[in-house]
Amino acid sequence: MISKKQLKDEIITYDIITYKDEDGKQVEYVEVTLTDRIIDVYMDIREVNIGLIANKIIEDNLYK
Repeated sequence: MISKKQLKDEIITYDIITYKDEDGKQVEYVEVTLTDRIIDVYMDIREVNIGLIANKIIEDNLYK
């Protein structure tokens, strides 16, 4: 299990992605570029920072 601090150190950039799917629903997520991979993090995009992103990645077990 990676720690929050280690994960925050691995985050290079993040981009907020929004688009409408085939059904016309708004889809929002954060695309996070780490040192060795890219992870899509589905989260509330009204407030986004590295700490919140790291928490969500750990909470959703997205870093494997």
